[in-house]
Amino acid sequence: MIEDRLLGRLGWTIPAITITLSTIIHALSGDARAIPFFISEGDYPGLQRIVFTTGLFCTGIILCLVSYRLWKVNLQHSRKFWLHLSLACGIWVGVNISAMAYFNMYDYLDQHIFTSMNVFHFGLAWGVLAHIAIKDGNIIGKKLRYASILTSFTAFIGMSIAMANGVKAHPEFLEDMDLNIIQPWVNWAAPFEFLLVIGLMLTLASLESDIGPKSEQEQE
Repeated sequence: MIEDRLLGRLGWTIPAITITLSTIIHALSGDARAIPFFISEGDYPGLQRIVFTTGLFCTGIILCLVSYRLWKVNLQHSRKFWLHLSLACGIWVGVNISAMAYFNMYDYLDQHIFTSMNVFHFGLAWGVLAHIAIKDGNIIGKKLRYASILTSFTAFIGMSIAMANGVKAHPEFLEDMDLNIIQPWVNWAAPFEFLLVIGLMLTLASLESDIGPKSEQEQE
């Protein structure tokens, strides 16, 4: 079995590496529609798709395990109701990330939008609920969550506003979903999406400290 602290670290390092590599490969391969582009545009046929799909599918499985271990380790010294909700959100995030790894935006757009929105919404909820539930959490982890959750919420709002303004200016976008039509707004929305994901990665990193120390104490 993987040690809890390592499991927590894999939960954020694997998606961080996956997104970074697939984005770089997509940009340098000449396949990019425009720059900047959304993260999921890196799920393009070729090496970048192999990296994107493999990495995020594995991430989904790992996050389900992270959510379970976070629940198990903290169950006896937490606000149980909120911890149960945190467990449900974490598992749902993991399931949707693995599904999103398969449902690329080029062939399964509706399913991709559904799963990615679930990841964003419930990922934020998971972080907030875990923060509330773990009342005696690691001090550094709690401070990191304050910053990362605020960053994620701000970035999500910025991304949503940019896309809403793009659609308002070009309602025909909703008919064929051609991102080139609203690229001036994607120029803002895409960086906000990257910032949102960075915030979520930092939130996952903060949970690492609330798995490792208590599991070590239990063994003692």
